[in-house]
Amino acid sequence: MVIRKEHALALLKLREVEKGQFCRVKETEEAPFMELEMANLARMGKPLEYILTYWGEALVNVLKEMVEKGVISHPEKWDEEFRWVGSEVIAMIDSAVKNADIPGELTEKYLEERGFVEEKKIEKKGTFKVINDYARAVYDIFQNASPRLIVSKELHDYIKSIPSGPAESSMLKGEERLPLILESMRLIAFSVPSSDVYTFTALGCKVKEACELIPPALDVVISEDIMDTLAECFDSGIDELTEEEKEVLWALALVDDKGELLPPGEALLEVYRVWKDKEVLPVKTINVENIDAELLKGIEEVWKKHEDNPEVVPTVDELVHYLFYKPLKDYKHVMEHYGRRLYQDLGYQKKEEIKKKFSEVKTVEELFKSFYEKGNKWYVKLYDIVQESLYTMESFNLIESKDYNGKKVHYLTDWGKKALEDMKTRGFRRISSTAVKAITIKNRVFGAPNVDWYEEAVSAQLVGGGEPTVAGKLYEDAAYGIKRLPHITRFELQVLHKIPENGFFVDDLYEHFDETWHEEIEYAVNKLEARGYIDILPNRAIVLTEVGRLIKRALAGTPEGFANPITPLGVRVLDALRKVGTLYVKEQKVRVLPKNLKEAIKLSGLDEETFGEELLILKKANLVGKNSINEAGLLILEAFDKLN
Repeated sequence: MVIRKEHALALLKLREVEKGQFCRVKETEEAPFMELEMANLARMGKPLEYILTYWGEALVNVLKEMVEKGVISHPEKWDEEFRWVGSEVIAMIDSAVKNADIPGELTEKYLEERGFVEEKKIEKKGTFKVINDYARAVYDIFQNASPRLIVSKELHDYIKSIPSGPAESSMLKGEERLPLILESMRLIAFSVPSSDVYTFTALGCKVKEACELIPPALDVVISEDIMDTLAECFDSGIDELTEEEKEVLWALALVDDKGELLPPGEALLEVYRVWKDKEVLPVKTINVENIDAELLKGIEEVWKKHEDNPEVVPTVDELVHYLFYKPLKDYKHVMEHYGRRLYQDLGYQKKEEIKKKFSEVKTVEELFKSFYEKGNKWYVKLYDIVQESLYTMESFNLIESKDYNGKKVHYLTDWGKKALEDMKTRGFRRISSTAVKAITIKNRVFGAPNVDWYEEAVSAQLVGGGEPTVAGKLYEDAAYGIKRLPHITRFELQVLHKIPENGFFVDDLYEHFDETWHEEIEYAVNKLEARGYIDILPNRAIVLTEVGRLIKRALAGTPEGFANPITPLGVRVLDALRKVGTLYVKEQKVRVLPKNLKEAIKLSGLDEETFGEELLILKKANLVGKNSINEAGLLILEAFDKLN
């Protein structure tokens, strides 16, 4: 849905016509009326004759009232290119709706220009600018006005000629009106706040895939009628169709002479499914840090050594030896991670001293010994770094730890192998949550990545030439395909505890920590979003997801000091205990008989020692009692179920 000056004037013109009567327009003035029709705001009767739909009438009434009350100027006074409503405006309103109606600094000015903001005084909190009833009315109209889907031969060729995005909007070359038609049908969306980046939506991507296969043999290549006919052919057989309907399907190469689906038909049936079901996927993402990528390689290398020496397996200790006894120059790409951990422990005031030390030493072992010499603490610190990374990768289904002759060893999963292959091919690099979200945000119907998200994706080689690269598609598939296990570190939990239900922005987090911790906060926020605990909206608001609320509630009573209050292995232990225990609903507990512990160990896939260590952590974190999973532990399991 897009409303520029010409669309607003067209709506007002249709409203002036006597109720129930069609308005005849000139052929040279028809374009905005056609776009209104695609957005289900107007309906065409005879050629060049239009009437308002229910939702079109609702929208023009909102506009008229805003003009009459002086909230916004009359459309006659608007600039020609002024976008009163567009996908980026809907995204700004949506972000505010999810954030206690507060739009935030990034989008406030843009919504105010469109008459969608008012001041609201909240007792004890002060005065805020929030979206008004007009914004909510427009948002409601957008959600309920199901757009049309009609792709002409001309539009078919245009769709094939442009990248699927995310891409800079300057790449939308050619006929000026065609992008407006695409946006009216919700096949493309533009970025917040000023439409600098566009992307095909999830439905738009399906339409583009179909256009790549369907020959433009007719004036209309895709329409609701054609899709209905194809669905009937698929469900009931080709004999149920009229000769005219058969000719259409054959001309577009959708089915063969027996009515069997051809590749173009399969693609169009997928379009029909997404369009008909109004399928909307959640926006998921994933994160791989430099240290994670290096350890994926380490696991592979240690298993290769295992072929010559069966005693060598990728335990945590073996991976510490592999990673940190190599020359520092061989993996400078992980220096930033080591530096960040040292700043965290020693204080950011020692940043220059730590940077200087990097240039002096040859191995990370020497680096850490410089700061943690006493009591062999340096090795413990290195061990913790490796273990935390392994936990993170297991939480993202990149690796799996299993019992191997009484030892906890690590295996690459299929996803881990794919990620490692990508790193070998395109270079070891950080894959941020934001970079992956630049691709997956298309599933939000009106969502396109902000410019900085897009630039991160390009930098990480996930986007190139205006489309997801092979790597981009890999991490997009992983974001939706992995089996997730809850995990959170000590600092991530501190950050999570600072985030309220709504009305909160990324910049607000900085006020709760010393200014030297900004880098650490960004890292934690990136991880929390990748884990599915928070959603960072286009206006930089932070909103807790349902899973995030469960995790926060479950860990409300957890003592501080745990490096990893929840680990994926701990969740495996909880899940195994649940399977062998008995649920007591009134007590909100799962009781586990001691005799069933052996079965739980077996179900967890862990060795007995690791199972015991993780069980002890669960007890200290107040998730498990002496012989039961308590309410907090059950909340973690509920989060685990919802993640998958």
